[in-house]
Amino acid sequence: MEIIIIAAMAENRVIGKDNALPWSLKEDMAHFRELTAGYPCVMGRKTWESLPKRPLPGRLNIVISRSLSAENVPGAAVLPSLEDAIRHCADYEKIFICGGVSIYCEALAFANTIELTLIHKQYEGDAFFPEIDPALWVVKDRQDFDGYSFISYRKAYS
Repeated sequence: MEIIIIAAMAENRVIGKDNALPWSLKEDMAHFRELTAGYPCVMGRKTWESLPKRPLPGRLNIVISRSLSAENVPGAAVLPSLEDAIRHCADYEKIFICGGVSIYCEALAFANTIELTLIHKQYEGDAFFPEIDPALWVVKDRQDFDGYSFISYRKAYS
């Protein structure tokens, strides 16, 4: 199974402010939809709550929470841990880890791919993407555009 962290971050590692994206980039949203279509999307409670439309259509939505129950999260499975979510998705060839910060930090140990949109600007924020260790992760593909880049990383030993 391919476990993929998918995120968008600014040059200063910002991924959010007040539980929302500090930018609007339709190309990133289209890229996210294209990559994740048909696959499970695993996220924390705050990320779930930040979605403008819930659940994400055409995907199994999984919310990691120890305090919420399925009746509080219509249209999504609720599991207590990232490891439980990964086990729950055993029949899928890919799963996507969609945030937030603590889920991303934990997922770095399990993931073999990072799909990152790098916004070529700095933003104020209160949520930051974890450091990508160049000893563990190598760039496999990079597409540069005006104002942003799509970067695919693979674990160095994968």
